[in-house]
Amino acid sequence: MKHDDEFAYFKINKLLWRWKKQDGARAVHEVSLSTDSAPPPLPPAPVAAAKSAPSPLKLPKPDPTVKMIDDLLKVAHSVSRFREWLDTPAPPKLTKPAKSPAPKKTVPPFDIQEIPNALRKEMMPIGAKLMERWFAGRLNYSPSPSDEFNEINQHGKPYPPDMYDTTTVKMDWVLKFPRARHKYDYLVNDAIRSPAALRVLHKKLHFYKHRSELSTRDISRDDPQRLHRFFQFQHVEVDGTFAEKIKLQLMADVARTGVPDDLTAALGSFVIYAAVGHVRLSRDPLDTQRTTAEVTGVWTYVKDNFTFTDEPTERSQYLGHWSGNGVIVMPLDGVGAASPYIPYVESPVTLGDPVIKGQVYYPIHNSDFRRWAAKHQRGGDFIIYSDRRFVPLFPPIVLYL
Repeated sequence: MKHDDEFAYFKINKLLWRWKKQDGARAVHEVSLSTDSAPPPLPPAPVAAAKSAPSPLKLPKPDPTVKMIDDLLKVAHSVSRFREWLDTPAPPKLTKPAKSPAPKKTVPPFDIQEIPNALRKEMMPIGAKLMERWFAGRLNYSPSPSDEFNEINQHGKPYPPDMYDTTTVKMDWVLKFPRARHKYDYLVNDAIRSPAALRVLHKKLHFYKHRSELSTRDISRDDPQRLHRFFQFQHVEVDGTFAEKIKLQLMADVARTGVPDDLTAALGSFVIYAAVGHVRLSRDPLDTQRTTAEVTGVWTYVKDNFTFTDEPTERSQYLGHWSGNGVIVMPLDGVGAASPYIPYVESPVTLGDPVIKGQVYYPIHNSDFRRWAAKHQRGGDFIIYSDRRFVPLFPPIVLYL
């Protein structure tokens, strides 16, 4: 194998959580990412409870005389076999076979399904868990961006119930990340009271103007999809997909550029939503045709699509170079100002002896996951809903319906 060219590369410094530049990555030209490993088994279908086995029949005790005859026959058979063994000549001595030449050392394969374990080594366990769910799922994807927005799959039907994850991502975990907390605080303190949000609220609540109280948890039957569909009225976006952070790293001063973290791996660019939680409604005593609505609380939650889609007219997004040991980034010097893409080393590279497992890093793109899905007819794009956090409002949002 050839590995003549050497490059600088960047790896994650987990102490400072920044990119650290290092030298000595060598291109490897005769290896490629493996997609051959079989996908995980699908969850087994429920099986009916097995009937209890009937108790075995009780056989009568053998006759003593018959047992004595059987024992004598066994002894005679053993003596006969022993005499036959004594009369058998010794087998000829076998000559030692010639030593075969030592096998040629090869690069251990790296399969795409090893990336979740590599994510764990980079301290991204939630991202790893969600990616493993994608690999284990049955084939499910949206043919177009509009289908993805409407949650329509390749069969032209709504995503099936098993393509919704409502247990993995928790709001407490999301809000541990400063960039998510900053956007969340803006949502609950300012954005939900904006003129645009009030217009949407007015439209959503007008249908309930003749009630005295509204609890959306009861109306939606605690179903996050129903709550989102009928009562969501404001949102904020949290930016930063894995590919976008890699691209920023390739373009910017890498010493000061933040690296992808577990929030990036799990959700990428995602949205935090606010939905109506609780409302008090009352008739105006001076104008019985007008109802006052006081929104005293809202639900907040994350909704996101876990998928590996690219924009139709763009090159597939580069997600870094991966091995069983983690991720590195391979920027390529000499960027042309007119180039629409940020170039990177497109071949696998090794950081040491390539025959040692984990020393060869492979470039990974969204398209690699799509090829795997096409090959195995597996890989389920799914929708993530976090748990919901109730936020009391002081003062309440007041509307006149």
